[in-house]
Amino acid sequence: MTPVCQVTILLFTLCLRRIWCSNGASRPNIVLMLADDLGYGDIGCYGNTTLRTPNIDKLAQEGAKMTQHLTTASVCTPSRAALLTGRYGIRSGMVPIGIVRVNLFAASTCGLPPSEVTLAELAKQVGYNTAAIGKWHLGLHEERYGDFKTHPLNQGFDRFYGFPGTNMKDFGDEGDRVILDLRPTWYAQLITLWLCVVIPLACMYKAKFASLPFVIAVSLVWSIPFVTVYWTLENFKTLNSMLYRDREIVEQPIRLPGLTHRLVEESVEFMEESAKEEKPFLLYLAWSHTHTFLATAREFEGKSKHGRYGDAVEELDWGVGRILEALDRLNIKNNTLVYFTSDNGGHLEEKGLNGEVDGGCNGILLGGKTHGGVDGGIRVPGIVRWPGHIPKNTITDEPTSLMDFYNMVGMATGATPLKNVTLDGENILPLLNGMTNVSPHEFLFHYCGDEIHAVRCRPKTGFKTYKLVYKMPDYLPGTNQCIFVCGCHSARVLEKPLLFDVTSDPGERSPLPSSYPGYSDIIEAINKAVATHKSSIVPVESQFTARKLIWRPHWQDCCNFPKCSCSDPKYA
Repeated sequence: MTPVCQVTILLFTLCLRRIWCSNGASRPNIVLMLADDLGYGDIGCYGNTTLRTPNIDKLAQEGAKMTQHLTTASVCTPSRAALLTGRYGIRSGMVPIGIVRVNLFAASTCGLPPSEVTLAELAKQVGYNTAAIGKWHLGLHEERYGDFKTHPLNQGFDRFYGFPGTNMKDFGDEGDRVILDLRPTWYAQLITLWLCVVIPLACMYKAKFASLPFVIAVSLVWSIPFVTVYWTLENFKTLNSMLYRDREIVEQPIRLPGLTHRLVEESVEFMEESAKEEKPFLLYLAWSHTHTFLATAREFEGKSKHGRYGDAVEELDWGVGRILEALDRLNIKNNTLVYFTSDNGGHLEEKGLNGEVDGGCNGILLGGKTHGGVDGGIRVPGIVRWPGHIPKNTITDEPTSLMDFYNMVGMATGATPLKNVTLDGENILPLLNGMTNVSPHEFLFHYCGDEIHAVRCRPKTGFKTYKLVYKMPDYLPGTNQCIFVCGCHSARVLEKPLLFDVTSDPGERSPLPSSYPGYSDIIEAINKAVATHKSSIVPVESQFTARKLIWRPHWQDCCNFPKCSCSDPKYA
């Protein structure tokens, strides 16, 4: 090759690189921060006056605050699936059909189907670096151990540093168990059921109706499932408290104090590398706070007015502040779209061993996490900052959904819209930048499991938002709470659906009378919308069958068998 040709190729390559970097710089970076179980009334810009959240409050001042921002479920796994896909969970099978409503075991086949196109895959189409940091809770393996088909790296993310499931009170060192909150007499029930067979067997032997070898053999066989269940629940922490770097376990169990600092460190490192490469990035940062077990770094312990829950909220705010500071330091704040929200509302029934409140506050809203269609479980903080596109100090009271962020990512990145895929999110940018003052959502469907418990209706005229409630949680008498979680299929079916004006009655305290102007027309429109929506659902396999949810011992990950104990060497 002649020197002239070499120089020509070199110049052409440099021009292409310059064009690519220039195009990359023009596309905004994306930072999606998702809190866990954060209540609607837990942060200052949503009315809290006793917890310090200056960084989240500042984010709201610099962008848009949505006061009627809604998740698709009052529990985490289904709502996270909807956030990442822009679709109701019913379309992907990410809704429970039985009692269990979240993915409990890392060693199970429950997970977000690989056929779903996540917002990370959308961004990858146009050259974005992508990272998932923190809580995943959407599966690891699908067909066999090690296939990683539902792992973040197979769902559009270039890197993953986080935990596959959720943070649970079992992960602490206090001896608390989720099963005891669900069933306080669990151990007594287990022993009683075991004795129901063992005692008759002993009586049969004493009456000489059965031989001793037979009694022993049957007793041992009968004991196997009880021992297995007991051992599994007692070792829940070892089996599920794991921290991954990409596909490798680097810590087991997770050291929860200081975890927020490490999530920040990994996130900032990813942003710095992307900025150095001059490539746009999408960061999905799913905080562990404020899900129990509540553990913070030492500098936050005992510093809030609301015990360890308040400490966790304030450490969460600190983490948000460090991410925003990094954007400033890297001089990319003005070219970064930031979104902060929560996967569901605060868990009102969450208590510690000594009765301390370990759940959040949902303000004036009715109910909380797991409560189905009531707003306390599905209305969450929602803040978007995008300099140059969304004016500062914007507040909208119109209905919006966390599914809408999928559309925003597609629009901001310039990614090709999906074909032959039903998206349920809408373009809310005109609402946030003041081009319109009416939500693009005329109807929003509030699922509990695979059932619609309530529907929101925002007529195209006027300013009111209505909500028709078909089923209500089966609350304990005289309260707005359940024992620990509220069941979907055990909820009360209302003889006559209740219609609320949630614009003036966000707490859903005063149903509208049938004499209300347009009452019948509103209900008729909602029922018609429900029928249309249901007709658009293509049946798919549920990810929450017993077969998919059950723990598979031969799929169990362990960082250093048989101890299953290690610490991330990077943060030793």
